[in-house]
Amino acid sequence: MLKHKLQRLMPVVVMMVLMLTTLWVGAQETTEEAPAAATTDFNLTYSVTAAGEITGDAFAQTWTLTTASADRISIVVERTSGNLIPDVLVLDGSEQQIQTSYGATQTAARAEIERFNLPTGGTFKIVVQRDDGEAGVTSGTYSILVTPIATAAENPNNIVNLGAATLDAPVRGEITGAQWYQRYTFEAGGEDVIALDVRRTSGTLFPEVEVLDANGIALMRGYNDYNRANELAEIDRLELPGAGTYTIAVTRASGFNGETTGGYELNVRLLGAGESNPLLQGTAGTVAYDTPLSGAINAKWYEDWTLTTTAGDTLTLMVNRASGNLQPEVAVLGGSGQELRRGYTEADGDSAVIERLQLSGPGTYTVRVTRASGKTGSTSGDYALTVQLDGAGTGSASLSAIVGTIEKGQTVSGEISNAAWSNRWTFTGTAQEVIDIVVERTEGTFIPRIAILDSNNQLLTNGYYGPGLDTAEISRYTLPGNAEYRIVVFRDGEQNGYTTGGYTLTVRPTGS
Repeated sequence: MLKHKLQRLMPVVVMMVLMLTTLWVGAQETTEEAPAAATTDFNLTYSVTAAGEITGDAFAQTWTLTTASADRISIVVERTSGNLIPDVLVLDGSEQQIQTSYGATQTAARAEIERFNLPTGGTFKIVVQRDDGEAGVTSGTYSILVTPIATAAENPNNIVNLGAATLDAPVRGEITGAQWYQRYTFEAGGEDVIALDVRRTSGTLFPEVEVLDANGIALMRGYNDYNRANELAEIDRLELPGAGTYTIAVTRASGFNGETTGGYELNVRLLGAGESNPLLQGTAGTVAYDTPLSGAINAKWYEDWTLTTTAGDTLTLMVNRASGNLQPEVAVLGGSGQELRRGYTEADGDSAVIERLQLSGPGTYTVRVTRASGKTGSTSGDYALTVQLDGAGTGSASLSAIVGTIEKGQTVSGEISNAAWSNRWTFTGTAQEVIDIVVERTEGTFIPRIAILDSNNQLLTNGYYGPGLDTAEISRYTLPGNAEYRIVVFRDGEQNGYTTGGYTLTVRPTGS
């Protein structure tokens, strides 16, 4: 029956087309959605309701639809007055039928073409007629609405750049059938580690998200999470290959073949700045021995502190978490950035230590506070850093300075510290004079030793600590000549020793 209807209809269609040649046919450069509004011309625009009328003299009307791509559409024709029983069909540019509603629905008031894929972009004819065409008897007014279920992937709507996505600044948008693939640019400062999520804010949208490189190659895709009511898509962790411009695309599950639509919110977060990211450049400050320093680890996953020394000191470095869930690490870097030693997160999870590192010499070093797993780590928070001087390096001014003068028969007091683990006293003696020298701890943990140097700082003799570890002495030493001598009081272990404290030093003639 349909075939006979079309045979009867085609001459009339041709006649109607000729009658309408004076009408302007506007092309849809891009397929835009517009607010629903009635129209009386014979050009159709997506999502805009138009109105027509079938009468005894005009049992069919032909509409023009121009598309930018091979879209997926639906067409609904609905009676608005009279007794019209509608029918609708689609013709291609050669006037060949490519789809039909096969008459009206069971209500007899509505004709539908659902989920029809246009073969190409271009201009199509949509013919609305009454049941049985010329032989039919119904008439009345009607509305017609063409809705894009999905524009083609290459449609300009799905290629256009909608703007920039920036860190920690939510982007809000809406996925529609006319624009179901929405692109944003994202500028990365380096080999950054980022996280993305898209959350539905309205409608039925099943969101998805992907990141593309400068060549349009997909790096990673975040799929719709069916375990979260289909409202969320995430990329938990993506390490970008370098600084530059990337594309973040928000879309829907099944893309062109999907049918969900609705509002969304896109969020991009920086988890770890890339090594070349300017965020990591510069230093947090300068290290002063035994002085607490504070900082924070987050997307800036390490902070550098400058340490300048005048000698090869022995140091202990300690980092403790002050807030958050930070699992800290600490490292010392040499003058060329090479890592000398690293202190890993302790078993308690909130501290890291480098114990008794002896530097190779004077110079500028870097103390780096970071987190477990570095750039790809997930912990963050505030920290406290202390660089403790355990022993000044040989050549430090504190070790070569003269702390005072002692005379025969005199007792003087001094103190041994990590910065000054050795004290030098001057003593003037005469040839063949025999003396005793005694050092005795007065406080602290100091385990003493003692030595006599000549005026050229060459060792003449030394004395070790006694059984109680609190005294050291040189007994019955005969001075070789008339000269100024150096009496050196120092701790056991010297630079790498552990003890400190106060002492007294006595020089007396032997037997006194």
